[in-house]
Amino acid sequence: MKRGEQQKILHKGSNDKVNVFITLLYPHMNGIKFNTSKTRNSNDFINHLESIKRYVLQRTIKRFILVIDNASFHVSKNTKQFIERQSYWLTVLFLPTHAPFLNIVETKVNRNLKKDVCSNYNYETEDNLLCTVRRYLRCFGSWPKL
Repeated sequence: MKRGEQQKILHKGSNDKVNVFITLLYPHMNGIKFNTSKTRNSNDFINHLESIKRYVLQRTIKRFILVIDNASFHVSKNTKQFIERQSYWLTVLFLPTHAPFLNIVETKVNRNLKKDVCSNYNYETEDNLLCTVRRYLRCFGSWPKL
């Protein structure tokens, strides 16, 4: 731009957020299960756990070990009650508090997602952003091992 000019950027005037619950599937490190949501609460996380449950039961996996951090929706009363009822297939291990560097999803997936999809991009609608996030995460399984 010429000096003294400023580019006009169209926006709605608010920063709507898209929340994504992501689970990496080990030993297939590039396997991924994810759910998008407008909110980030225990009910949304429980819905994500339900989708993991369907994945596990369809593949007749006997035990699924889930490693999660201490986000408020991970340790809420509703979530803990749901996890207790799922003890026949689910074991949950909690990472230490204030240790995001131990969370592989945070360091490998979220960081790249924010850098490649969210930062310095202007999406006309929330649906465009959601579509781009979903497309990015579906391609995650085809990347070389991280």
